[in-house]
Amino acid sequence: MRGIWRAPGAGMGLAVLVVLAMPVRGQTPKAPDIDDVMRLPVVMDFEVTPGGQEVVFRLQTYDGGPRFLRDLWVFREGQGARPLTRGGRTGGSFTLSPDGRRVAFVGEREGKQGIFLLPLDGGEPSLLLESPIPLDHLRWAGDFLYFGASVEASCGADFRCTVERQKERKDRTSAMVYDRLYVRPWNQWSDGTRVGLFRVRASGGAPEVVVLDPAWDALPLPFGGREDYDVSRDGALVHTAKKVPDPWKSTNTDLFLVERGEVRRITDNPAADRAPRFSPDGKRIAWLAQAVPGFESDRWRLQVMDRQSGKTWIVADEMDDWVEEFAWAPDGREIVFSVMEKGRLPLYRVEARPGARARPVTGPATCHHPAVVGNRVFFTRDSMLRPAELHSRDLRSGGTSVGQALTDFGGEALKGLALPSVEEVWWDGAVDPATGRPARVHGFLMIPRSAPVPGPRPVVMFIHGGPQGAFLDSFHPRWNPLALTSLGYAILLPNPTGSVGYGQAFVNAVSRDWGGRPYEDLLKGLDHLQATRPDLDLGRVCAMGGSYGGYMTNWMEARSGNRFRCLVSHAGPSFLEVKYGTTDELWFPEWDIGGTPWDHPEAYRKVSPSSYVKDFQTPMLVIHGANDFRVPLEQALFLFTALQVRGVESRLVVFPDEDHFIQKPANRRFWYQTVGEWLSGHLQ
Repeated sequence: MRGIWRAPGAGMGLAVLVVLAMPVRGQTPKAPDIDDVMRLPVVMDFEVTPGGQEVVFRLQTYDGGPRFLRDLWVFREGQGARPLTRGGRTGGSFTLSPDGRRVAFVGEREGKQGIFLLPLDGGEPSLLLESPIPLDHLRWAGDFLYFGASVEASCGADFRCTVERQKERKDRTSAMVYDRLYVRPWNQWSDGTRVGLFRVRASGGAPEVVVLDPAWDALPLPFGGREDYDVSRDGALVHTAKKVPDPWKSTNTDLFLVERGEVRRITDNPAADRAPRFSPDGKRIAWLAQAVPGFESDRWRLQVMDRQSGKTWIVADEMDDWVEEFAWAPDGREIVFSVMEKGRLPLYRVEARPGARARPVTGPATCHHPAVVGNRVFFTRDSMLRPAELHSRDLRSGGTSVGQALTDFGGEALKGLALPSVEEVWWDGAVDPATGRPARVHGFLMIPRSAPVPGPRPVVMFIHGGPQGAFLDSFHPRWNPLALTSLGYAILLPNPTGSVGYGQAFVNAVSRDWGGRPYEDLLKGLDHLQATRPDLDLGRVCAMGGSYGGYMTNWMEARSGNRFRCLVSHAGPSFLEVKYGTTDELWFPEWDIGGTPWDHPEAYRKVSPSSYVKDFQTPMLVIHGANDFRVPLEQALFLFTALQVRGVESRLVVFPDEDHFIQKPANRRFWYQTVGEWLSGHLQ
């Protein structure tokens, strides 16, 4: 289901960003809470100018208001960083001009929304294209800016027509009528629009259609974005689309090449293909590919195609973990990429030729958004104790250094916080049937500086979603253990069977065994701490998780007796047969549980917490977003009803304006405060 550089005149702007989290001189550092975590500045995505001397990036900050603030900044070699925009309303996509002298961004200014242009050398943004509908996914190639938008297909690039058609439909009736599935992708009802790709001249003018089809979305729903298309120097466009008759059941996305107005499919893989990138000379395309149809968590491989011959090959195929992101080197000879590996995202490099093997660039570190300019790779790096900052590394240097930090937005703010320690732990988990031996399981253990009371600390176990996911050494925007360290409890973040980064066989093993090996791995992790950590009180443990992690806490409610003092289930499946009929993606339960609930009823009943309601006994906090169509609200309502009827202490929290994720700052604060009160009420 990852010292502050200051330009002249930029110091005051940066001080405003960090002052709210800075301690008074001489004040004892405080244990961080959710407000401290949200106020820490985060470097998000970025682009590098052709010469590598400037980096434009988006910085997220928070001033305590109703939303996070996002603005564009520029880092200049030898000068540091300064803001390009102010006001926090540059939250959309942005892109640099091919010569690196201007930045285009989607935003809102003076009551107008659309695409704006801004010179990097200074000046005010100018409105290039005003739009009554949201625009996103900007790319700049040649004389054109490319972007995506959801429109009424018959309206084409007339965006006001889309608004009028939608209004006319709503004025007639509020009824929604469907003759086929995929009616609620992720968090919204299908409204008849299609995602199209468009372009507009950088000199101005009317937008024009590049890709728009009434039958398909030009980027796959619900998460297809800027990474799922690219434009070459010669004007060719390649994009990812799911052109199958049953998109709600299939994982088969393919790549389509648009040249001189003609569209042709260039992949025939029955599994997923996505994230295409032209080589700098436009002669080859690299992308991420899976091999197993219907399995959304198959290993992501790095594949390359020669455009002229059509020949394709996989590079770095010896790696048994997922390739996450990648970037071509300027000469097109190499590709730099990140890999999910033992709780981190290190960078590797590989020659773009058949049979080439990977070489490490960094050691164990969590690196995002690699971009190669000249001999340097730029990326952001974060950890559990620090939000993402901009880094770069010279590819000519030897070793596996993480390179040089170019920004330090969080440095001063972090000085005011009593940061916990983070340890790595390994233990013997469930027996692997393939070897007959226990599999080794990895996790992180966070220990706050202060304890709530003298003596061994209680333990809170986080459980990640997926189930094919992982806890990384990264600053997660939502499931962030740092926000709970003010409670003083130790926090275990395990990566049990099904977690990514420990070989594909480990990932595969969770499918059709949701309540088996992963559950045993988690309990054995607690047993390991009890045997090795006298500073921890394993008689006082609560577990909490979201999505599949919420499922697992529901499973613990059903199967663990009195092992836990309390449980927290966020967006967790509780009644798997019903979830099959209400979720937006059917390929997932059909693969992971095994078929449909009417063809294989016992497969669903066996691992559904609903089958064991008579065994419910542990106090549970149930949390859900009403706009969650991946794990719909009915799962929380059933769970809470069962707990209440059974007389089990329980509480239900529903966010009417949130989906699978809690995004709004005020709601996120309430989430952490409510969870903290629940934990403290049962662990102290």
